[in-house]
Amino acid sequence: MTRNEPALVSGIVAAAAALVTLLVAFGLDLSDVQQNAILGVVAVAAPVIAALVTRSKVTPTSAINAERLD
Repeated sequence: MTRNEPALVSGIVAAAAALVTLLVAFGLDLSDVQQNAILGVVAVAAPVIAALVTRSKVTPTSAINAERLD
């Protein structure tokens, strides 16, 4: 992955929506409620996963802030 993972969240949600629509168009029997549930889970999970990935790559800056106060 690149350093721009958070920017991909909306792309992941859009891709999931397109995939569900495609599967339904090709005969997968999903009700509107099921489709909305799948998209709802993706809409919640994508930002959470992106936040976890981003958080794991963040370096604390408390030492830098302490130097500025001196």
